[in-house]
Order: sequence, then structure tokens, then C-alpha cells
Amino acid sequence: DYLLLGTPAAPLRKALNDSGLGAALVGGGMDDELKQPVFSVGLKGVEADKVDAVEQLVLDKLKELAEAGFTPGAIEAAVNTIEFSLRENNTGSFPRGLSLMLRAVGAWIYDKDPYTPIQVTKNQGFLYG
Repeated sequence: DYLLLGTPAAPLRKALNDSGLGAALVGGGMDDELKQPVFSVGLKGVEADKVDAVEQLVLDKLKELAEAGFTPGAIEAAVNTIEFSLRENNTGSFPRGLSLMLRAVGAWIYDKDPYTPIQVTKNQGFLYG
């Protein structure tokens, strides 16, 4: 998700923004808080006759990225950014305890261990072998 949309230079985000087919990016990318994960992305302000072009652009870009992959440097940068964000757990003005509770509930309501999503350092070891 971060590699696709997380920065202004992310390939899917850039392709959509540079396409001129709409005004601004909409959709949150990957949402894995439901039992069935959902990926959504699109553009705001798309003219009715250009909706199919937006869909085709997204599908073509995803296919291109699936075939070409991402550079090791881009993957490492994304992992570092996400790891820092999780460790920092900066929730801004949103209460930190409530943020942790909501993260845990996402697993708990589907009979998964509610501690897993909040145990950042324990669960990131697989990234580094």
C-alpha cells in the first residue's frame, strides 16, 4: 500500500495524479480491518465518459508493477518508514490508548489474537530474517 500510494512519487498515485482524468486521488488503498481485505483507489471529479479510462489506468499500472516489481531500495525505504511510524505510535491529538484499542479490536472481532496488532517489535522480526 505504501509503495503504491504512500508518497507523491509512488507509482500508482503518480500515474493517477498525472493522468489528468480527475481532480484528486480518493480511496485509502488497502483496508485490512475487515475479514475480507479491500483495496480502493480512484479519482475525484472524473467525467462520466472517463470512468472506464480511470479503471483501465489503475489495472494497467497494477499489472505493470506486478510484472516489474519494486526496487530493493524502494522496499527498504517503505519498510523503514512503516516501522518508524509503528514504533513512534504518534496518534496526534487522537488518544493513544483508544488508537491501540481500535487496532486490537480489528483482530479480536474475527477471533484473532488482539495483542498481535499492537506488539510491533515482536511481529516485525520476520522482515529481517
